[in-house]
Amino acid sequence: MLTTRPGIGQRPAGVQRSSGSQVLVALSMAWLLATCGARPVGGAPDAGPVGTTPLPGWEGRLTQFNIDSPVAGIAGRAVTVLLPPGYSDPAQASTRYPAFYLHDGNNCLDRDPFGHGGWQVHLTATDLMTRAVMAPAIVVMVANSPARTEEYNPGAGTAPGPTADGYLDYLEHAVIPFVEQRYRVQPGAANRGIGGSSFGGIISLYAGFTRPSVYGVVMAMSTAPSVYDVKARIEATAGKAPLRIYLDSGTIDPFGPNGTNLVNDFQDYTVAMRDLLVSRGWVLGQDLDYALGVGDTHDESAWRRRLPGALSFLFPPGR
Repeated sequence: MLTTRPGIGQRPAGVQRSSGSQVLVALSMAWLLATCGARPVGGAPDAGPVGTTPLPGWEGRLTQFNIDSPVAGIAGRAVTVLLPPGYSDPAQASTRYPAFYLHDGNNCLDRDPFGHGGWQVHLTATDLMTRAVMAPAIVVMVANSPARTEEYNPGAGTAPGPTADGYLDYLEHAVIPFVEQRYRVQPGAANRGIGGSSFGGIISLYAGFTRPSVYGVVMAMSTAPSVYDVKARIEATAGKAPLRIYLDSGTIDPFGPNGTNLVNDFQDYTVAMRDLLVSRGWVLGQDLDYALGVGDTHDESAWRRRLPGALSFLFPPGR
C-alpha cells in the first residue's frame, strides 16, 4: 500500500527526532554497508576505451557503456542508457529529452546482489512513458563501485581517494558530457535529474543542493538525510534552490525489533526533511512530493513499487 502526503564538460584540474543518536547513526551506517545496495555487482569495470553492449531484446533502447574517469581517486565504470519509446522514429528526429541519472545502476534492472529482483527501471519507465504517465526521458544508470560508501556519503572519503565530490565530478565532467554529446538531450539543469535510494538518496540530495546549476530534479528514496550534512547545508542556504524533489520512506524498521523504534526505514528523518523543505518554500504536490510506503522496508522490491509514483511526479507528462 502506498500513500502520498500532501560548467559541464570541462574536466576538473515537524517530526521529532532523537537528539543524541550517535549509536543509531553508527548502527545505520553498519547495516547499510552490509545490505541493500552497499556492495557492487562484481565491481567497477576496468578503465579503457568506451565500449557498447546492447542488452538482448532491448537493442536500440538499452545500451551499456564503460566510461573512463578523469577524476583522481574515482574509477571508471559501467553506465547503462535507456532511450524513451519513439526516440529512433524519424518523426522525432528533432525532439530532445530530459535526462535522469540514477545511482547503483547495477541494481537498476532485473537483478541485485540481495535477491530482491532489482528495480526494473527499464520496464517501469518504458511502460510509464508509453502510457503517457511520464514525460519521455533518457534514463542513465551509473553503476556503483567498491568505494560506494565514500562516493555516496559527503565527508566519508579523503582526497585524492574516492569522495562524494569526486564522484559528482565524474558524473559532471565525464558521464553527463558523454550522454549529452551522444544523445538528443535537452540542455539545462531543469532538464537534468539525479536520484537513488539509501546512500544513493543522500548523494542525490547533496548534489541538488551543492550543484543546482547542474541538477534541477532530485529523487531520494529511503534515505536518512538529516543524519548527514545535507540538512545542515539546506539550513545554511539562503532562499530556495530551483529543485523539484521527491522523497519517500517505508514504515518497517530494517533493523527488526531492536527496541529503539527510531528508524522505520528512516521515515522520521525523511518527514523532517520534508517539513524543512516546506518551511523553505517548497509546496507539496507542486515541486515537492513525499510518499510513504506502508509495509515497505529498505530494499529494491520496495523501491521498485514506489518508482512509478516518483517518475511520474519528477517527469510529469507535458513538462
